[in-house]
Amino acid sequence: MTDDIAETEWQWFRRAVRDSLLRPRRFAASLAGEHYGLAGVLVAILAGMALSVSVDSLVVASKGLDPLDFTGRMIADAAFLGLRLAILAALVSGAVALFMRLVRHTELSIDRAYTSVTFALTPLLVTPLLAATLAIVPESLPLVGLFAVALLARLLYGVLINLRPLAPLPLAIVALLIVVASVPATLPDQVSRIEFTALAYQPTFAAERPATPATGRTIAGEGYELTMPARWKQVTLGLPGEIGRFETDTDVLVVMRAAGSAFVTPDSYAENVAIPWRRGLDNVSASRSVFRIRTLVVLDDVYTGTVGGRPELLRQFTAVVGAQGIALLFRYIEPNEVQALSESAAIVATWRALGR
Repeated sequence: MTDDIAETEWQWFRRAVRDSLLRPRRFAASLAGEHYGLAGVLVAILAGMALSVSVDSLVVASKGLDPLDFTGRMIADAAFLGLRLAILAALVSGAVALFMRLVRHTELSIDRAYTSVTFALTPLLVTPLLAATLAIVPESLPLVGLFAVALLARLLYGVLINLRPLAPLPLAIVALLIVVASVPATLPDQVSRIEFTALAYQPTFAAERPATPATGRTIAGEGYELTMPARWKQVTLGLPGEIGRFETDTDVLVVMRAAGSAFVTPDSYAENVAIPWRRGLDNVSASRSVFRIRTLVVLDDVYTGTVGGRPELLRQFTAVVGAQGIALLFRYIEPNEVQALSESAAIVATWRALGR
């Protein structure tokens, strides 16, 4: 005689997570008949925490620092992102349920949609393994990159296959697109961090920008080297944080240290410099692009506007070497925009980060 052994809540939860990760079809088939309740909340929190720890550790390691020195901060970040992901998953699930109701005139409950979305996130639980592998063995980048692409495909497949038992295939595909479109809208900071972390490990993901390097006098400063055309004169440093300053009769180039921390990516360094630099600029239009100079990844921010009714063009190039950020800040007053953009690009084409 065989006695039935009752399955505890935690055993049931572990089995559900295991099936969702390793047997996605079996798990998807159970969605229509089993109620998962708050289990989806816990899965979303754990998935968010795993993603946060993975990204944080890679950002820190890319700067030559030891992630273990920042354990407390990483735990706090992980808890915050886990809770945030659980809340955002609820909002996205509500949108999916509303869409289903509108097009089918029948109800797909939010809890079913929530379970479908959150349990599809279980592949994120393995991201710390990939992050640890890359942080410890940087030469494993091609293999880790391959697994990361496979992981992304597995995430998308998980969402689709979880929704499939609850809706016809065309509607499930549209619901998948709703989920995908929500990611950059609800987690833009994490998308940006992942993008710049990938560039830190593989700069060739950024395209080189063709530009004829400037000719003139080569000047080496604290951590940088530039070639400046004859019309630019080196002048005495003025503002705190300046490590270089050049002027013409109307224009200014300031080389600045960009403040940041172990956890921030180049976009945050750029914003820290840009806020005071563009203060007073009205009617602002802005654009951003990313490129590389050899292996140096550079953010290119262009701001146009007016100061006291007078046209100005501000162009900022920001790069991070190790944990140190450097920004080249051009200010053109009443500029010929085409010439200003061309000249600044030519000067930056000569930029070398010393010690790199």
